[in-house]
Amino acid sequence: MSKTDELNVLSFNCWGLAIVAKHRSFRLKAIAEVLNKGNYDVITLQEVWVRKDFEQIQASVTHNLPYCKYFYSGAFGSGLAILSKFPIISTSYHRYALNGKPLQIFHGDYYVGKGIGSVLIEHPTIGLLEVFNTHLHAGYGPKDRYRAHRATECWQLAYMLRTSAAMGRQIILSGDFNSVPASFNYRLICDHGFMTDSWLQIHGQPELQQLNMESLTADNYTQYFGYTCNSPFNTFSRYYDQGKDTNARKGFGKRLDYIFYRHTSQLHCIESKVVLTDFIPNSQMSYSDHFGVVSIFKISNGDRKSIQYEGMAPPPFLISHPNYTHLEPTIIHDILEALKLNQKRAKKDADRLICVLAVCALTHILLYVAVIVLTTVFHSYGQLPVVLTTVFGCLFMNLALVCLPICLIVGFVFGHTEQRALIQFINEIDTFRKNVE
Repeated sequence: MSKTDELNVLSFNCWGLAIVAKHRSFRLKAIAEVLNKGNYDVITLQEVWVRKDFEQIQASVTHNLPYCKYFYSGAFGSGLAILSKFPIISTSYHRYALNGKPLQIFHGDYYVGKGIGSVLIEHPTIGLLEVFNTHLHAGYGPKDRYRAHRATECWQLAYMLRTSAAMGRQIILSGDFNSVPASFNYRLICDHGFMTDSWLQIHGQPELQQLNMESLTADNYTQYFGYTCNSPFNTFSRYYDQGKDTNARKGFGKRLDYIFYRHTSQLHCIESKVVLTDFIPNSQMSYSDHFGVVSIFKISNGDRKSIQYEGMAPPPFLISHPNYTHLEPTIIHDILEALKLNQKRAKKDADRLICVLAVCALTHILLYVAVIVLTTVFHSYGQLPVVLTTVFGCLFMNLALVCLPICLIVGFVFGHTEQRALIQFINEIDTFRKNVE
């Protein structure tokens, strides 16, 4: 098969956080060099937060991938980029309605304005190809308070995928989804967005018991499970065990990075694998805290629409109906329950901040009165009591004053915005549920 009959797609989370990410400049330079050596038709990148890092990658691959789009959003940027061998004729970026909380500064998702970046590519064989790139909200710990936020993100994402599919476009969706295959986020994408998981299609569902631990190697472990994050063989993973295989034998790792696609007679996956698993040359360091994913697709023109593959996506006229879905009722119920629980938590958080707002306002007034009264009382005892009362009184008054706008904006403005957004999603999904039952 000639290379003109294939489409080679790479998705990679570069972990390019300024200051926070370890050895960022060294790693991003190495990433640019290794991407230059690859034979890719489309590359989708996540967590390229620093513009000069993207420019370095772009300059390195421009001879093979002359077309690109870097997506801007939020205070620090979306971190998303797409590079293409074929002309990009249009681009778009849609921010998610719910994307973290402003007081969770060290989580950061709220401030980067996460969303869905897409480019429409004019491909010489398959026509219009829409490539979506996204990075969903992270979980941050075992409690995962952002589970509902990711569900709303996937609901929005599924809507966009269906809209594109209804127009008859070929679709590739890639990124860091921060969701395992057992999650309802994954099911939303596959069963409501009608996407096919290219890696799962090629490898099938892995089982730890079937892997021969006696001949375990880093490569066969990684390729068998498809783990891209928290791998025991990634130097930045919490489970990295210096090559002792202890954590690998326990099955540690997660598959969070995917390349989904709309499976049609013109677009069919023939190979998928985890890549960028080696150390950076002349170092003992991985390229990122994630591994990459590459999927190769067999492509054909519209004259071969009669070809039928197993598991192909429904035709556009079916997807165009809003109530056509493969989602199971239990999944819809679980999503609704998660949203309702999060809505209650959002109300509780907002009410707590509004109470703090009232306390701060009252404290500020009481301190103001106290400073006036006490300075008058202490005036006869000399200057020192007056100065101390004034300094400490004004200090606590200013602290209360700082808290006032924060509690007002986060508690009232954001708090009510989050609650109403959740209620809107609940209403949408509940209406959908009633019509499909």
